[in-house]
Amino acid sequence: MKKTALQEMKIDKKLLLTELTLEVNQPENKQDENALLATSKAEIQKAEQLILNNENNKNLSSKHNKKLKIDLVLKADLEKDNRPVSTKLLDRIENNTEFLNDLDTQMDLSIVEINISNTDVKNAISALRKVDPKKAAELENTINLKSKKTKKMTIIFNK
Repeated sequence: MKKTALQEMKIDKKLLLTELTLEVNQPENKQDENALLATSKAEIQKAEQLILNNENNKNLSSKHNKKLKIDLVLKADLEKDNRPVSTKLLDRIENNTEFLNDLDTQMDLSIVEINISNTDVKNAISALRKVDPKKAAELENTINLKSKKTKKMTIIFNK
């Protein structure tokens, strides 16, 4: 039985439509999944970097606070003994104070950025959960493990 050109076009159209539907449904979901996974991982890395920078700033702040306290004690001792306080010491106290104020402001902004980033991470994982709940759960577990490890390390360093 010979098919007419119109019949062949309808069959080709149906096959093409079926193929397109399969391509669109499966690979797009896979692409969405990969994109969401990449976005989630990128947001996690961003949050980790912000947290690391904030920890470095805390350490720097602690170091400069110790120096400032030593200088303030020295200044108080000099004033107590009615001895002149050098301009070098006063400048160092002023510079450390300004530096610490700037660092505190930077750390406050960093905490805001960390909170925003944490929200972005949660949103990205939530979107991933809709496409691939298993990978979303794996990412959450990874975050929880890293969080616990960081808390343990903080406790060890603060002792």
